[in-house]
Amino acid sequence: MKLFASVALATIVSATLAAAQNHTIDISLDTGPTHLRNVLVHDIAKKIEDASDGRLKFNFFEGGSQYNDRDVTTALAQGAIDMALPGHWNLARIVPDYNVLGLPMFYGLPREEQYKAADGETGAALAKETEEKLGVVVLGNWVDLGFGAMFFTETAVKVPEDIKGLKMRSPGGAVAVARFEKFGATGVSIPFPDVPQALQKGTIDGLMSTFESVRSAKLWDSGLKHSYSDYHAFYQYVPLVSAKTWNDLPVELQEIMRTTWNEGVVEAREAAAEAQAKAAEEAASHGMTNISATEADLDELRADLMADQGRLAEELRVDPAIVATAQKDLAQ
Repeated sequence: MKLFASVALATIVSATLAAAQNHTIDISLDTGPTHLRNVLVHDIAKKIEDASDGRLKFNFFEGGSQYNDRDVTTALAQGAIDMALPGHWNLARIVPDYNVLGLPMFYGLPREEQYKAADGETGAALAKETEEKLGVVVLGNWVDLGFGAMFFTETAVKVPEDIKGLKMRSPGGAVAVARFEKFGATGVSIPFPDVPQALQKGTIDGLMSTFESVRSAKLWDSGLKHSYSDYHAFYQYVPLVSAKTWNDLPVELQEIMRTTWNEGVVEAREAAAEAQAKAAEEAASHGMTNISATEADLDELRADLMADQGRLAEELRVDPAIVATAQKDLAQ
């Protein structure tokens, strides 16, 4: 009887010690410390550290010092890194259903409408598929980067057709490439840290990105002079945690991490919208011109793209069920 009591007590003590242990989570981000993603994630990580009374700590590897976003999913699956936030366009390389977020039905919708899918049944379905394919855990809601725009070194684009013949750096994902091809441009895949040199050497004529990303890298110093805003895509980052790392955490810390993360995302999304607006103003202060697509241009382009949505979804290997789920979410 004493033996069983001793074993039971040892089990309780062991579980108590495990729960009391500090856990350090290494995060890989391929953008620099001043980039909006990094700033927002640092802020949420601090909230999690405080909520856990210091039992959870975060260690950041930034500027692609460990992995770029195209390779980090493999590292997560192998347990080589604990956490990362790749853009949904990068995840589409492995889980093609993420391409649904770039289909014409999302073109030009305000962010509140975009959340209907990301935070709704579409996001839940994508999370399940991601966890099953990669062996990772989707921590919670996605962090905003913001609406995409196109930026150029020499060409002042007034309508989408003006990018014909240009070499454009793509953030990744088949959707962006397909959009460039539609207008006769060439999509070039280059890691973000290599963009300044590519612009200076003329390897690319411009890029698809956001004002905040341009600001963080001061790409006006690398030759960017013009921008064209058509709200063609809404970029978000998906929080992924290695399954090994997640399973090593006590249930109590898992709950703290999930809850605090989602609470932090609410504030982060508002901060992201404000940061993008300020970044556009800063770009203008450095002499960058911006032309915004007119309502007529947006309506015409959306109608043109919608006519190809079925074909585009098939080419991008998007499951018709996910397309239907997204349509349902947007109709809410």
